[in-house]
Amino acid sequence: MADDRPRAAFDHWRLLAAIVLPALILVAVQLRGADHPTAAKLDDVELHAMAAPVQPRTITVALTGEILPHPSVVEHARRFGAASGRPFDFAPMFADVRRLVRRADLAICHLEVPVAPPGTPLSGYPVFAIPPEVADGIRATGWDRCSTASNHSNDQGTAGIRATIDALAGAGVGHSGTARTRKEAAAPSIVDVDGIRVAHLAATAGFNGIPPDEPWMADLIDLHRILADARRAREAGADLVIVSLHWGIEYDSAGDVHQRRLAKTLLDSRDVDLIVGHGPHVLQPIERFHRKYALLSVGNLVANQGRERPSTYDGVVATVTFTQRPDGRFRAAPPVVEPTWYDGTTGHVWRVRTALKDPSAAPLRPELRASLQRTRAVLGPYVPRR
Repeated sequence: MADDRPRAAFDHWRLLAAIVLPALILVAVQLRGADHPTAAKLDDVELHAMAAPVQPRTITVALTGEILPHPSVVEHARRFGAASGRPFDFAPMFADVRRLVRRADLAICHLEVPVAPPGTPLSGYPVFAIPPEVADGIRATGWDRCSTASNHSNDQGTAGIRATIDALAGAGVGHSGTARTRKEAAAPSIVDVDGIRVAHLAATAGFNGIPPDEPWMADLIDLHRILADARRAREAGADLVIVSLHWGIEYDSAGDVHQRRLAKTLLDSRDVDLIVGHGPHVLQPIERFHRKYALLSVGNLVANQGRERPSTYDGVVATVTFTQRPDGRFRAAPPVVEPTWYDGTTGHVWRVRTALKDPSAAPLRPELRASLQRTRAVLGPYVPRR
């Protein structure tokens, strides 16, 4: 039988080393910390970082219906302005949704129509020109940027495109979908939100038969170009790519096959994460393709298209939360939809569910209930029950 004493002695020294060496290392670290406080602090930070689990990054994006100031809407802004000492003040009409908009990490609106160039009179349908003060109202409410590509983008020609972007830029609001220069058109629209870089693209199905002087001034919907722009945005460092599309059939609450086909194809790309639609002026369903979401139409936020079309007063503040996965990509949770309703009589946008509990809004309850019912009929699974 072999002698086990040498192995026993080895095991004894190995056990002793396992106990003593860590203790000696700890003493050395403490002594070094005593001589070098900064080093000790760094050690503590490093040890804590090693022990703490890595939290996935998240970002919330708020998306809202069309800002479409018909003359009656502009007149309300003039009335609000008289009270605040300004020519026009659009902020009061958005006051009830301001908290929701500001709560998001990134808020995106859709400005349907152009600002009037200097010296140009204000006008409504079919060729719009609205006050530049709309940009101040957008910023005061909390929107960070707007899509500006629509069938009305070129209503005032090149001067209108420039005036719209100038007004937004002057108010500190970003934009996507139109451009003043070729260089501006070529630059990816990327915003940094607490270290998460979000690209925002926008395009429209047409310009009511009045195309811009140069094709780069306003983006048309083109599948290959959108995919190429999304790829360039990724290469420029974008973590997320959101695409705003002005499309669909006016006053159609169902959405059509062309919208769904395009949305499915775009979301099949690894470079596109979310689609938000405008143009029909009414709410349309939210579709899910390739585990991503397409909000076919988020309706109108402010517009006055006639009482015979009650659905055109319905809109939403849709909030989408993205969470970073272990592979670094971001994935969206189901959108949460807060219904809105524009009161054309007073010029206020109401958060429908909270307004129904507000005693001051009691006279509006029949219309608010009808609006909520219409919104639930289209977007029921995404509207909170409480």
